[in-house]
Amino acid sequence: MTNSRMKETNLKDPQAHKSFGAGLRSPGLLARRPVIGCLMFIFGVLGFAGLTYNLFAQGPLLELDRRIAIAWPAIALKGPAFLKGLIDSGFYIGDQVIIGLSILLSIYFIFRRYWEELTMIVIGIPGSSALFLLLSRAIGRVRPSTQIWIVEKIPGFPSGHAITAFTFFFLMAYLLVPKMRTAFSKGVVVFLATFIIVFVGFSRVFTGGHYLTDVLAGYAVGIAWSGLAYTLIEGYFKKRESQNVKKE
Repeated sequence: MTNSRMKETNLKDPQAHKSFGAGLRSPGLLARRPVIGCLMFIFGVLGFAGLTYNLFAQGPLLELDRRIAIAWPAIALKGPAFLKGLIDSGFYIGDQVIIGLSILLSIYFIFRRYWEELTMIVIGIPGSSALFLLLSRAIGRVRPSTQIWIVEKIPGFPSGHAITAFTFFFLMAYLLVPKMRTAFSKGVVVFLATFIIVFVGFSRVFTGGHYLTDVLAGYAVGIAWSGLAYTLIEGYFKKRESQNVKKE
C-alpha cells in the first residue's frame, strides 16, 4: 500500500493504521461501537446493585451463600493432597500472576510505544484494585468463618480477585482475538480467558475465601469497570488520532 493510500485510509478510520504494524494492539472496537461498553457498564452496575440489595435486605441468596460456604471447604479438606496446590493457584493467578503479567505487558507497551494499550493496563488493573478496596470497606461484609488454607481478614464483598481477573483477562482476550486467524483459534482464546476468570472465582468460593455472591458481585464490578474504562480510553485516543490526521 502506498503512503497516499494509507493516509487516505487513515482519514476514513484513524484506527485503521494499527493493522499495518505487528504487535499487540487494541482493535478499537469499543471506540467504534461505544454502545458495547455502555451496555457492559449498565449490566454490571445493575448486577452489582441487585446483589448488594440482596445482601442488605437479607435476601434468599444469603442462604445459598451459607450452605456453599459450609459444604465446599469441607469437600476441599477431604480431597486428595494435590487439590490444595491446584485450588490455591486460583488465588495467586488472581493476584500475583496478574500483577506480574501487567508489569511485563507495561514494559512491552513502553518499548513498542503503544501508549493506548499501556494506558489500558495502568488504569484498568490498578483501578480494579482500587474499586475493591473502596467498595469492600464501604460495605464491610465479613468473610466466611470456614476459610481454609489461605485466610484473609479484610471485608470480601465484592471479591477483589473476581474484579481483577475479569478486568485483566477480558482485556487479554480483547487484544488477542483479532490477532487469531481462524474461528477456532479465536474460540480457544475466548474459552481460556473465560475459564481462568471462572476458575479464579471458583477457587475463592471452594476454599471459603468468599461467599458465592461476593464473587458474582466482583464479576459485575469487573464488567462495569472494563466497559467504562476501556471504552473511554479508546475513545480518547481515537479522538486524538483524528485531530492529528486533520492537522496533517
